[in-house]
Amino acid sequence: MPRMQAPESGITVRMYRQGHGDCFLLATRKTDGSAFYMLIDCGLWTNSEIKPEQTIDKVIADIAKATGNRLDVVLVTHEHMDHVNGFAKKDPETGKPCFDAIEIGELWLAWTEDGEDDLANAVRAHFHDTLLALMGADERLDRAGLAAQSPQRAMLRDLLSFETGEDAADELRKRLEKIRKRHPALSAREQAELAIEGITNKRAIKYLRDRIEGEPLFLRPDREPYMLKGVDGVRVYALGPPRDVELLLSLEPRGEEAFELLTDSLTLSLLTATMVGEPEDAPRSFDPRFGMSRRDVEKGHDPFMKTFFTSRYGAKGKRGFAQAWRQIDNEWLAGSESLALRLNNEVNNTSLVIAIELPLTGKVLLFTGDAQRGNWISWAPLNWTVGGRTVTARELLGRTVFYKAGHHGSHNATLDGSVDADYPNISWLAQGAFKNDFVAVIPANAGWAKQEKNWEHPRRSIETRLKQKARGRVFRSDVDHVERPEDVSAAEWEKFSRVERDLFFEYTIPDALA
Repeated sequence: MPRMQAPESGITVRMYRQGHGDCFLLATRKTDGSAFYMLIDCGLWTNSEIKPEQTIDKVIADIAKATGNRLDVVLVTHEHMDHVNGFAKKDPETGKPCFDAIEIGELWLAWTEDGEDDLANAVRAHFHDTLLALMGADERLDRAGLAAQSPQRAMLRDLLSFETGEDAADELRKRLEKIRKRHPALSAREQAELAIEGITNKRAIKYLRDRIEGEPLFLRPDREPYMLKGVDGVRVYALGPPRDVELLLSLEPRGEEAFELLTDSLTLSLLTATMVGEPEDAPRSFDPRFGMSRRDVEKGHDPFMKTFFTSRYGAKGKRGFAQAWRQIDNEWLAGSESLALRLNNEVNNTSLVIAIELPLTGKVLLFTGDAQRGNWISWAPLNWTVGGRTVTARELLGRTVFYKAGHHGSHNATLDGSVDADYPNISWLAQGAFKNDFVAVIPANAGWAKQEKNWEHPRRSIETRLKQKARGRVFRSDVDHVERPEDVSAAEWEKFSRVERDLFFEYTIPDALA
């Protein structure tokens, strides 16, 4: 594979097609004529490869060849498996990290990773406490014998693996047990900190931090635009994550922000409770007067009820089998699934969001990570002073001609709305003279997501809207070719120049003035 060339003007984006995850290699030209390379994320969900031969180690090998083993910047949006586990990938023959062969100049992270930032430390402590609570719930479910019977337990483990890295839930528990024995004088939080630092996603970030000289650059939305070393004029604006706890924890679209009307949780609960079904399957609320304690049953106050309960809820050795999943003792643990899902979404919402502005045309490339509702909403009031004039977030979004769809095109990572809405949304993108240049990319493996996780990634309504806005120019990593829509002429489609290969798609955003 030849080296990836920087265009005469603008930026070339290589979108890797490894699976359900993000990995983007960008090339632009330095003032001395050489290429500047930036890598944004490198990961995928375990076993989500689009094609068996398109493994993450082949992606890394291609990155090495394409860049001459030198990356000027590695940018990590957030520490989820499908964005970072490639950095922890080891060569099966040598046992060394695959990225060891690639020199890394700078590491760019969100301000939430800054150990000198009090708010960042509070956010990370919140995530660590939640993760520790979930590990405790997982351990309790194991002790209760619910590993096989509980679908919630299966979902919890799945979400924990996503949060901790590939199959790291058991690893984290073992590490925590060892740390408790070795360091009994440490507080529970300090023990948790030591355990969590060793899990896969954390290791990936630590590996990158150890590979660079000095400290990472922690990007913040309230700071001036960032520049690329050796590159003239290209500016990088950090839009998110917001430095506002309320917005960090605002995850789901509301009202017209959503592409479909979403049923609230209370309504869903009532529907579940009132739908016609088998009586034993329907959840019921009941008055405490109609309850019976296990002690009453065991004392034999009602022989019939004793037989009934021991046959269904009794311990092994009594009549019947122990059916722990029926017992209320561990019912509180069912909430761990929802807590795990919320943690996943909260981490998504801490995504580093960047807008890359080209110097001549003002065109913008928008990379959103997995930013959710609160992250999007926070962009509205942002502004920067550049060259004596004010640049607003609305203006940057209006000049956006390349959009990396958030969170694989899921329902909570792209907001709907009108141009006149007071919050950022899809209609704010590519306005006026930039309208006809809009292109979008969706990193997703839709078949795997539906079959293995029952996810609609991408959400059909979002993908449809993007295709309408982009006149069909939407790359999806699990689709080999971008097909011309019927309402787009062959002459117009011919101008859509791109490279389509098994391992990646490549597209150039030019910056030449007409």
